[in-house]
Amino acid sequence: MIKLESVTFSYSSSDESVLKRVNLEIDKGEFVLVVGATGSGKTTLLKTINRLAPSFTGGSFWGKIIVDEIEVTNKKPNELAELIGYVGQNPAESFVTETVREELAYGMEQLGVSPAFMAKRVEQIAKLVDIEKLLDAKLEEISGGEQQRVAIGAALAAGQKLLLLDEPTSALDAEIASKTMSLLRRLSKDEKITVILTEHRVERALEFLDSIVIVHKDGSVVKKPASVAFQELRIQPAIIALGKKMGWDPLETKLSKAQERWKSSARELPVTVKPRRQFASTSDRKLIASSKDICVTFGNIRALSKLNLSLESSQITAIMGKNGSGKSTALWALQGSKPSQAASVTGQMLIVGFDPAGMDAEDRLSCVAMVPQKASDLLFLNTLGKELAESDSFSQSQQGTTSKTFENLMGRIDPGIHPRDLSNGQQIALVLASQLTKDAPLILLDEPTRGLDYSAKRQLAEALVSLKQAGKAIVIASHDVEFVADVCDRVLVLEKGFVIAEGTPEELFLPGTEYATQIAEITQIPGLVNLQQIEVNNEG
Repeated sequence: MIKLESVTFSYSSSDESVLKRVNLEIDKGEFVLVVGATGSGKTTLLKTINRLAPSFTGGSFWGKIIVDEIEVTNKKPNELAELIGYVGQNPAESFVTETVREELAYGMEQLGVSPAFMAKRVEQIAKLVDIEKLLDAKLEEISGGEQQRVAIGAALAAGQKLLLLDEPTSALDAEIASKTMSLLRRLSKDEKITVILTEHRVERALEFLDSIVIVHKDGSVVKKPASVAFQELRIQPAIIALGKKMGWDPLETKLSKAQERWKSSARELPVTVKPRRQFASTSDRKLIASSKDICVTFGNIRALSKLNLSLESSQITAIMGKNGSGKSTALWALQGSKPSQAASVTGQMLIVGFDPAGMDAEDRLSCVAMVPQKASDLLFLNTLGKELAESDSFSQSQQGTTSKTFENLMGRIDPGIHPRDLSNGQQIALVLASQLTKDAPLILLDEPTRGLDYSAKRQLAEALVSLKQAGKAIVIASHDVEFVADVCDRVLVLEKGFVIAEGTPEELFLPGTEYATQIAEITQIPGLVNLQQIEVNNEG
C-alpha cells in the first residue's frame, strides 16, 4: 500500500534532517503504530505520506513515495484526498461545518460527488463508525470521543484506502479510547483500510497491532513486527516493563496472555509487593487553597456542581472522569478565571487566603500556575530561546532557569526553532517549564502527559515529586491512569460535574474497575497499582 524510497526531510528552520534516507513498506489492511521519542518526527512521517510536508509545513524533501501503486512524490494534498484520509491531534479544529451530517458530506462535496451517492455514503459511513444517531447533532455539542469518530468518518467518506491518525486517543478517556482502537482495528481487518497512527499511550494500541514503525532521533526509521519490537525499545508501557522485570521471553502484548504469565511467574519467582512510595505526612501539610460550592454553568448546562475542595502543601491531587465530566472546567474555576466568556461561575475560591478572581493577571500568576490543555495558547514569541528568556525575566529567575527545566523534560532542542514548529508534547513541556519557574504555591495541569513519551513522563513525574517535596499543592486533570498511579496522593472522580468518588489510587484503581491500571489488571492484586511496588528476586 505504501512504499518510501530514500525519503529525507528537513524543516526550513533547521539544518538537521527530521527523516533521513527512510525506506519503508506497509501492506494493504495493515494496522501500524508509529513510535519514537517526543519530537522525533512521528507526525512529520505521516505528513510526508499525504504531502502536507512540505506543501504546508515548508522544508526540503528528497526521495520517492508510492501509495497504492501511484507515485505521489510531486502531488499536492488535495490531489490525494480520495486516496488518503488524515485525522490530526485535535480533530475538532479541522471541522468546517455545523452538524455531523454536513461534516461527513463536506469532503465529498469538494470532490464533486453526486448528491444521491453522497447521501447514501453518509449513511454508510455513519453506520461504519457507529454515529448513526448523531447525524443531525451539532459538532460543538457532542463529546470528544464522538468528535473523534466523526473525524475518522469524514476522513473515510470518499472511499479512502489509507487512514493516517496523529495521537487519536490522547484526549480520550479509557473507555472511549478502547472503542476507538477497536473501530480502527475493524476498519483495518474488515474493510482492508490501511491504518497508520502515532500514539504515546502505547498501552492503548498494543492488543490491536500488526507492526511497529520506530522513528529514531537521528532521523532513521525501521519497521518491525509488534511481537519483537519491544525487546530492544526503550519505550516501555507497563505490560512490557513488567514482562522485562519478570524476565519473560517473549514479552506479552495482550492482557489476557500477561495475566496467565503472571500467575505462573509469581509462583516460580519470589515476588514481594511493597506499598507505594511514602508521601508527606498529613501533619506536615498546610492549607494552600480551598473551594466552596463552586458551580459553573454554560447557559442552561451545568458543567460543575458544588465543588468543595481543600488543597494542601506537599500533595498531588488528580481529577479524573470521562470526556465532558468537567475536569478542565474545574481547573479553570480553581485558577479563578472563567473557562470562557459564556460561563457563569458562583461560589468561592481562596488561594493562600486570597480570592484569585479579584486579582489582576500578574498577581494571580504569583499564586497559581496553570498549564492549559492547549499549551500553544500561551506561546507568543518567534523562537524557543526567546520564550525561555521571557519566562526567566517575568519570574525574575536566574538566566537559564526555565531552559534547564525544559531540557530536563525534552533534552536539548535548537533555541532558534519557532515554538509552533515544536511537537505537541514539546509545546506542553515548554509551557510547563515556564509555569513551574513562577514558583506559585498552587500548580494546575490539564492533561500534562498528552504528547509525552515514557521517558518525558518519568522526567515530569520526578519534577512534580520535587515540587511536592518543596511544599507545592498540585492538581492534575488527566485520563492517564498509569501516570496518576505513579505520582498522585489522592484522586477525585467527576461525572457530569459532580464528585462521585474520592480516595487514593490504591482505593480507586482496583482490578476490574474502569480505572484499573495495567499492573492491577494483570496481577489482580488490590492495592497494587504500579510497577515500583513489585520486587522480584529472579537471580539465576
